[in-house]
Amino acid sequence: MKKSRALAILFGLMPGAGHMYLGKMKRGMTLLILFWGILAVASFLGMGALALGMLVVWFYAFFDVVNLSALPPEQLEAVPDQFMFGLLDGTNIHNLNIFKTKSTALGWGFIIVGILLLYNTLSSLIFGSLANFLASLGFSVEWLWNVYYDIPQLAVGVLVIFLGIRFMRGGKKNAPKDDLRQYIGDGQENSTCHCHNHDH
Repeated sequence: MKKSRALAILFGLMPGAGHMYLGKMKRGMTLLILFWGILAVASFLGMGALALGMLVVWFYAFFDVVNLSALPPEQLEAVPDQFMFGLLDGTNIHNLNIFKTKSTALGWGFIIVGILLLYNTLSSLIFGSLANFLASLGFSVEWLWNVYYDIPQLAVGVLVIFLGIRFMRGGKKNAPKDDLRQYIGDGQENSTCHCHNHDH
């Protein structure tokens, strides 16, 4: 029985709920945990910038529900329903190798999170000490605190621009080349393009 697409999209406004309505319980639970887990971690660490990850999860979950709800029942049934997208499934060799194939991306992810943690922990201490030192010399320190509050936004902006440039360059490199054929003379195809051997 095909589920109502309108209801699926309506439930899809809450990450994971639409997937559960469509019968993809594990997938829905994964997105639900990711969405609220990011909020919990961001609140616990006092790092509001991490909450941007909630937008990524929300958009992915919503448009995934939109696509899944458009599938016929038999195709929807064939879509894998795995907890954490199968990354924790020890029986799947492909998933076991994900940390090898994606080691660079994961490494950068850990580095960025580490930098954010260090900044969140040490920045107030460093800027506070510097502000007190400058104030003792008679300098105004209002600009210093403006810089302190603006650094996270500036860092996120630079990161977004950097990732955008990388994606644009990657898209050009991976763009499929047109299937061109070389011709010589009056419509004679170059023999180096497509050669077929025929047995007589």
